[in-house]
Amino acid sequence: MSMHRRLLLCALVSVFFGAHRLPAAQVALPPAPPDLTGVYDDAGTAASIPEGQPTPAVISLHALLSLEFNPGMARLLQERTREIRITHDEKALSVEFLDRDGEKIWNPVWTRESGYSVRDRRVQLHLKPGKFGNDEYVLVLENVTTHRLLQVNVQKLKPTFFGPVFQSMGTFLFPRLD
Repeated sequence: MSMHRRLLLCALVSVFFGAHRLPAAQVALPPAPPDLTGVYDDAGTAASIPEGQPTPAVISLHALLSLEFNPGMARLLQERTREIRITHDEKALSVEFLDRDGEKIWNPVWTRESGYSVRDRRVQLHLKPGKFGNDEYVLVLENVTTHRLLQVNVQKLKPTFFGPVFQSMGTFLFPRLD
């Protein structure tokens, strides 16, 4: 008998015989999705970079979420961005990029239809750049709660004859400001 059927049977029996509570061991709740909601600094640090790949001169959360890997453009975005406000729930990830004067620069919202998903308590963004080419990117975002950091793992997804190949671009850390 499957676990779901056992739980249903236990619930029905407990209701029928007047019991109001199931033993804690029999109640299996799905893990809560991670909550990334908060205010983050745009400037980050590299936690790990694949061997043979240079460490980026500028590490900008704005640049990563914009899929802007050109160092000059990343520097311009970082100089312009004061903070990043993330609002996260089960259905969407909304990001507000604020400039040095507190004005909104950009406010993308990712939903399940636009590449947002939650897996193993991590938020995944599956993004395609607006440029030519077939490359895609997967950004995995998660909290490092003990240090109040946002960890972003960036992978490039390259199509090949034998199927897609993931190429790690690095793992980056961004401090919370709130």
